[in-house]
Amino acid sequence: MNKSEFNEVQGFQIWWAWTAIIALNILFMYAIIQQVILGIPFGTRPASNLGLILLEFTSLTFLYFLFSIRLNTTISDEGIRYRFYPFQSRSTTIGWSELSDAYMRRYNSFYEYGGYGIRIGSEKTGKAINTSASCNEGLQLEFKDGKLLLIGTTRPEEIKEIIERQISLGKLGWGR
Repeated sequence: MNKSEFNEVQGFQIWWAWTAIIALNILFMYAIIQQVILGIPFGTRPASNLGLILLEFTSLTFLYFLFSIRLNTTISDEGIRYRFYPFQSRSTTIGWSELSDAYMRRYNSFYEYGGYGIRIGSEKTGKAINTSASCNEGLQLEFKDGKLLLIGTTRPEEIKEIIERQISLGKLGWGR
Protein backbone atom coordinates (compact mmCIF):
# COMPACT_ATOMS: atom_id res chain seq x y z
CA MET A 1 0.00 0.00 0.00
CA ASN A 2 1.49 3.35 -0.99
CA LYS A 3 1.08 6.62 0.90
CA SER A 4 -1.81 7.71 -1.28
CA GLU A 5 -3.89 4.60 -0.71
CA PHE A 6 -6.45 4.26 2.07
CA ASN A 7 -8.42 1.18 3.09
CA GLU A 8 -11.08 1.08 5.79
CA VAL A 9 -13.57 -1.59 6.78
CA GLN A 10 -16.34 -0.48 9.14
CA GLY A 11 -18.84 -2.77 10.78
CA PHE A 12 -22.34 -1.92 11.97
CA GLN A 13 -21.70 -0.37 15.39
CA ILE A 14 -25.06 0.80 16.66
CA TRP A 15 -25.05 -0.27 20.32
CA TRP A 16 -28.83 -0.23 20.84
CA ALA A 17 -29.41 -2.59 17.88
CA TRP A 18 -26.77 -5.01 19.16
CA THR A 19 -28.16 -4.82 22.70
CA ALA A 20 -31.74 -5.46 21.58
CA ILE A 21 -30.98 -8.44 19.35
CA ILE A 22 -28.63 -10.06 21.89
CA ALA A 23 -31.28 -9.60 24.62
CA LEU A 24 -33.89 -11.26 22.38
CA ASN A 25 -31.52 -14.17 21.72
CA ILE A 26 -30.95 -14.65 25.45
CA LEU A 27 -34.70 -14.53 26.12
CA PHE A 28 -35.51 -17.05 23.37
CA MET A 29 -32.71 -19.41 24.48
CA TYR A 30 -34.01 -19.24 28.06
CA ALA A 31 -37.55 -19.97 26.84
CA ILE A 32 -36.33 -22.95 24.77
CA ILE A 33 -34.37 -24.39 27.71
CA GLN A 34 -37.31 -23.96 30.08
CA GLN A 35 -40.07 -25.21 27.79
CA VAL A 36 -38.46 -27.61 25.31
CA ILE A 37 -35.72 -29.15 27.46
CA LEU A 38 -37.15 -28.90 31.00
CA GLY A 39 -40.79 -29.28 29.96
CA ILE A 40 -41.98 -26.22 31.93
CA PRO A 41 -44.28 -23.93 29.87
CA PHE A 42 -42.77 -20.48 29.27
CA GLY A 43 -45.34 -17.84 30.25
CA THR A 44 -49.07 -18.04 30.85
CA ARG A 45 -49.84 -18.55 27.14
CA PRO A 46 -46.78 -20.42 25.89
CA ALA A 47 -45.88 -20.61 22.23
CA SER A 48 -45.42 -24.00 20.65
CA ASN A 49 -41.99 -25.59 20.88
CA LEU A 50 -41.58 -25.22 17.13
CA GLY A 51 -42.61 -21.56 17.38
CA LEU A 52 -39.95 -20.87 20.02
CA ILE A 53 -37.28 -22.61 17.97
CA LEU A 54 -38.28 -20.65 14.85
CA LEU A 55 -38.17 -17.38 16.81
CA GLU A 56 -34.67 -18.20 18.04
CA PHE A 57 -33.55 -19.16 14.54
CA THR A 58 -34.92 -15.88 13.16
CA SER A 59 -33.25 -13.91 15.94
CA LEU A 60 -29.89 -15.64 15.33
CA THR A 61 -30.22 -15.00 11.60
CA PHE A 62 -30.79 -11.30 12.25
CA LEU A 63 -27.78 -11.23 14.60
CA TYR A 64 -25.65 -12.78 11.85
CA PHE A 65 -27.03 -10.22 9.38
CA LEU A 66 -26.04 -7.32 11.68
CA PHE A 67 -22.61 -8.87 12.11
CA SER A 68 -22.13 -9.17 8.32
CA ILE A 69 -22.82 -5.50 7.52
CA ARG A 70 -19.61 -3.86 6.32
CA LEU A 71 -18.66 -0.63 4.60
CA ASN A 72 -15.43 -1.13 2.67
CA THR A 73 -13.81 2.08 1.45
CA THR A 74 -10.65 2.32 -0.66
CA ILE A 75 -9.16 5.58 -1.84
CA SER A 76 -6.24 5.57 -4.28
CA ASP A 77 -4.73 7.60 -7.10
CA GLU A 78 -7.40 6.13 -9.40
CA GLY A 79 -10.35 7.26 -7.28
CA ILE A 80 -12.70 6.15 -4.52
CA ARG A 81 -14.20 2.67 -4.30
CA TYR A 82 -16.81 1.61 -1.78
CA ARG A 83 -19.05 -1.36 -1.11
CA PHE A 84 -21.76 -1.56 1.52
CA TYR A 85 -22.04 -5.32 2.04
CA PRO A 86 -24.50 -7.11 1.86
CA PHE A 87 -26.64 -4.39 0.24
CA GLN A 88 -24.35 -3.86 -2.74
CA SER A 89 -23.32 -6.89 -4.76
CA ARG A 90 -20.37 -5.06 -6.33
CA SER A 91 -18.12 -2.17 -5.42
CA THR A 92 -18.90 1.27 -6.76
CA THR A 93 -15.92 3.14 -8.18
CA ILE A 94 -15.79 6.92 -8.51
CA GLY A 95 -12.95 8.35 -10.58
CA TRP A 96 -11.39 11.65 -9.57
CA SER A 97 -12.46 13.02 -12.97
CA GLU A 98 -16.14 12.60 -11.97
CA LEU A 99 -15.75 14.98 -9.02
CA SER A 100 -15.67 18.74 -8.77
CA ASP A 101 -14.70 18.63 -5.07
CA ALA A 102 -13.97 16.30 -2.18
CA TYR A 103 -13.42 17.29 1.44
CA MET A 104 -13.94 16.13 5.01
CA ARG A 105 -16.86 17.45 7.02
CA ARG A 106 -18.72 16.81 10.26
CA TYR A 107 -22.32 15.64 9.98
CA ASN A 108 -25.23 14.37 12.04
CA SER A 109 -26.56 11.15 10.55
CA PHE A 110 -30.04 11.40 12.06
CA TYR A 111 -30.55 15.12 11.49
CA GLU A 112 -29.21 15.25 7.93
CA TYR A 113 -30.00 11.76 6.62
CA GLY A 114 -32.49 10.11 8.98
CA GLY A 115 -30.22 7.32 10.23
CA TYR A 116 -27.51 4.88 9.21
CA GLY A 117 -26.88 2.74 6.17
CA ILE A 118 -27.42 3.86 2.60
CA ARG A 119 -29.43 7.03 3.13
CA ILE A 120 -30.99 9.65 0.91
CA GLY A 121 -31.02 13.08 2.49
CA SER A 122 -32.30 16.30 1.04
CA GLU A 123 -31.25 18.02 -2.18
CA LYS A 124 -28.86 20.06 0.00
CA THR A 125 -27.20 17.02 1.67
CA GLY A 126 -27.44 14.34 -1.03
CA LYS A 127 -26.85 10.66 -0.26
CA ALA A 128 -24.85 9.16 2.60
CA ILE A 129 -23.35 5.80 3.44
CA ASN A 130 -22.42 5.17 7.07
CA THR A 131 -22.42 2.45 9.68
CA SER A 132 -21.84 3.92 13.09
CA ALA A 133 -23.01 6.41 15.66
CA SER A 134 -19.34 7.02 16.53
CA CYS A 135 -18.76 8.07 12.93
CA ASN A 136 -19.63 11.78 12.72
CA GLU A 137 -17.12 12.80 10.06
CA GLY A 138 -17.26 11.89 6.45
CA LEU A 139 -15.79 12.37 3.02
CA GLN A 140 -18.12 14.73 1.17
CA LEU A 141 -18.02 14.17 -2.57
CA GLU A 142 -19.42 16.76 -4.96
CA PHE A 143 -19.92 15.40 -8.45
CA LYS A 144 -19.63 17.49 -11.58
CA ASP A 145 -23.32 16.84 -12.27
CA GLY A 146 -24.23 18.47 -8.91
CA LYS A 147 -25.00 15.29 -6.97
CA LEU A 148 -23.61 14.77 -3.47
CA LEU A 149 -22.40 11.67 -1.62
CA LEU A 150 -21.06 11.49 1.91
CA ILE A 151 -19.06 8.41 2.98
CA GLY A 152 -18.67 8.07 6.74
CA THR A 153 -15.28 7.29 8.24
CA THR A 154 -13.63 6.74 11.59
CA ARG A 155 -10.26 7.86 10.17
CA PRO A 156 -10.82 11.38 8.79
CA GLU A 157 -7.23 12.63 9.13
CA GLU A 158 -5.87 9.90 6.86
CA ILE A 159 -8.46 10.64 4.19
CA LYS A 160 -7.79 14.37 4.45
CA GLU A 161 -4.10 13.76 3.64
CA ILE A 162 -5.01 11.72 0.55
CA ILE A 163 -7.50 14.35 -0.65
CA GLU A 164 -4.85 17.06 -0.24
CA ARG A 165 -2.46 14.91 -2.29
CA GLN A 166 -5.05 14.57 -5.07
CA ILE A 167 -5.53 18.34 -5.07
CA SER A 168 -1.76 18.88 -5.32
CA LEU A 169 -1.63 16.43 -8.25
CA GLY A 170 -4.36 18.42 -10.01
CA LYS A 171 -6.92 15.61 -9.92
CA LEU A 172 -9.36 17.80 -8.01
CA GLY A 173 -9.77 21.37 -9.11
CA TRP A 174 -11.56 22.91 -6.17
CA GLY A 175 -10.25 21.38 -2.91
CA ARG A 176 -10.83 22.94 0.49
